[in-house]
Amino acid sequence: MTLSRAQAVKALLSHTLRTEFRKAHGWIGLALFSLASAYAAYRAVGAHPEAATWNALIWVVLMFSAFNALARPLADDVAAVRRYHMHLIDPRDYFLARMLYHGVLLSALSLIIQSSFSLFLGTEHLEGMRSAWMALGMQTTAWAMAGTITLLGALGARAGAGFGLTAVLGLPLIIPILLLSARLGDAIMSGLGAAEKAESLLFLGTFGGGAAAMGYILFPYLWRE
Repeated sequence: MTLSRAQAVKALLSHTLRTEFRKAHGWIGLALFSLASAYAAYRAVGAHPEAATWNALIWVVLMFSAFNALARPLADDVAAVRRYHMHLIDPRDYFLARMLYHGVLLSALSLIIQSSFSLFLGTEHLEGMRSAWMALGMQTTAWAMAGTITLLGALGARAGAGFGLTAVLGLPLIIPILLLSARLGDAIMSGLGAAEKAESLLFLGTFGGGAAAMGYILFPYLWRE
């Protein structure tokens, strides 16, 4: 029986999550990296930095956490398994499932990072609803990065150059996301109205959606050897 696209993506995502949860040390290592990065930021700037410093550091830590997640190979990232998948799986289904996996992973890491920053560097810049706006901004950034790093991982695997090429290709695409995220953080911490923050969120979501759409279109051409 042929599965629909939604069923195929759900099955692939479920398989990836089950496989990765069996190796819990990978998730734990990523969580510890994010926590250690927040603590390093605390040791560098102190417990109560200025709003601009707090805002800049949290996005930089999220960026390095995203690249660290991309550098960790998954169980299916083996040439023999990839060739096997080529005969069974629609490449677009594979891309969507892998993008959703990275989205879930980065979403969880963004929660850990924001909680760690609140613990170590204080929350005086995020009083009231500002904390909720920041959480929404970090989640949007995490999902914007997910589509981008999924495409970058495919490019790196196809070129056979590993993480080095992926990092070089990724910086020009990740930096605009960081700039939009930093702009959103400034709007949140400055107490600007909901319209200004919604505009920044819209730009961020549009950029992430564009990266995901580009990956969805291009990935089938990278799939076949």
